[in-house]
Amino acid sequence: MKQGESWKNKELVSAYLDGIRGGIPLANEQVDVALRLVAATDVPIRRVLDIGCGDGFLGAVLLQRYPEAHAVFVDHSEPMLEAAREKLAALGSRVTIERADLASPDWRRATGSGSFDVAISGFAIHHLTDERKRALYGEVFELLTPGAHFLNSEHVSSATLWLEDVFNDTLIDAFYEHGHAQGRKVTREDVAREYVHRPAREDNILASVEAQCGWLREIGYQDVDCYLKLFELAVFGGRRPY
Repeated sequence: MKQGESWKNKELVSAYLDGIRGGIPLANEQVDVALRLVAATDVPIRRVLDIGCGDGFLGAVLLQRYPEAHAVFVDHSEPMLEAAREKLAALGSRVTIERADLASPDWRRATGSGSFDVAISGFAIHHLTDERKRALYGEVFELLTPGAHFLNSEHVSSATLWLEDVFNDTLIDAFYEHGHAQGRKVTREDVAREYVHRPAREDNILASVEAQCGWLREIGYQDVDCYLKLFELAVFGGRRPY
């Protein structure tokens, strides 16, 4: 199966959106950090790009904060795009939703003409090979308005197997607590089994946050850093210089 193809499965997408995403640790903090960084730029936010948008959650947050902005949402998964169309329907003409495969540089055709004042991505790019990740970061750089920020909330690799085990336990605990809050009658062992053997795990091609920040610097981004990190969950990025 082609990398990332499992996310075209409607049942898997529904299970993620309904039962997993809300349990991701520090989700609110990740959003707060992103909003703070975008607000700190002196670029008027008129055009937003959500890369690998899923159901459009991150882009919708930015559109709520910047009511004059328009956003382009791109993803290769039709079930995700269906969820995005439903979530974003009330925003009408402020939203453009396009199907595009980030594995090919042709994805840029879906973004239309003109540059973007902020680009964001959430848990999407780690499905690409490292070579393709780096190329994508360069393609995003070319789409940014000078001074604009690219922010990536992402699943990154652990430095050691021991730290990977600690991360896995942290995530299992978080999903277990989230499941109980939703009224799901599952044991921690059930959650661990679902997490370890979930189909989408085979799609992960994880790279270290250090390596990816290095790629951003080589491309020409400035103010590059990892802005928030909890084991394998990281928010990192940089800005296109003036």
